[in-house]
Amino acid sequence: MTESARRYGGRAAEERVAERRTRLLAAGLELMGTRGVVGATVRGVAEESGLAARYFYESFSSIEALQLAVFEQIAGEAAARSLGALAGAPDDPAARTRAVLAEMVDLFLEDPRKGRIALLESITSPVLGPRVLEESRRFAGMLAATASSGDPAGPADGLPVEVRLRAQFLIGGVAHTLSAALQGDIEVERDRLVDVLVELFVSLNPPVGSGSAQAVTGASASSSRTRGTTPVP
Repeated sequence: MTESARRYGGRAAEERVAERRTRLLAAGLELMGTRGVVGATVRGVAEESGLAARYFYESFSSIEALQLAVFEQIAGEAAARSLGALAGAPDDPAARTRAVLAEMVDLFLEDPRKGRIALLESITSPVLGPRVLEESRRFAGMLAATASSGDPAGPADGLPVEVRLRAQFLIGGVAHTLSAALQGDIEVERDRLVDVLVELFVSLNPPVGSGSAQAVTGASASSSRTRGTTPVP
């Protein structure tokens, strides 16, 4: 193939393929975020993108592959924004927790399409369901490490089990709370929503070694002895 054949309109073939893929992803985001996963079809995505349907399979093997790619974009943005916020946050567990949660509130509520896909559509989709569970575990680990002054980019396996359990419990509550705000079930201002989420995380997931953390652990052990059971390590 000659150089002139490889280039069209001043752009290389690879650039044109990448540009079409970007348009298809944008169309997928729009349809999945407004009509739901079931509303995103190959024909619909092609029409929304302004491309011929044949170009869809140039980048994606199936509509499910595109749905996963759209979700991965949202998950990637969430991770990047969270880590970026942590990089500029004070070295204080409450401030770091606020930085992460504020980014998530802004990401999902400022662009309701992303919120609908990540928080609502994903839990009923057999394609996205396994991925949202993975992201939930990863994000819970990030917040557990953040609240414990650990490394949010590192594995959470080394954190105390109490911290990990609380974070996993709380992250489910965060998702449901954001869903309620997204759908208008609860009308709340952005700052107040962030305040409540941070307060819950800090109160139920105190830094490891703090007095309140020791009190929670001690109360759990005392309760277990009363019932004649072994406390969770």
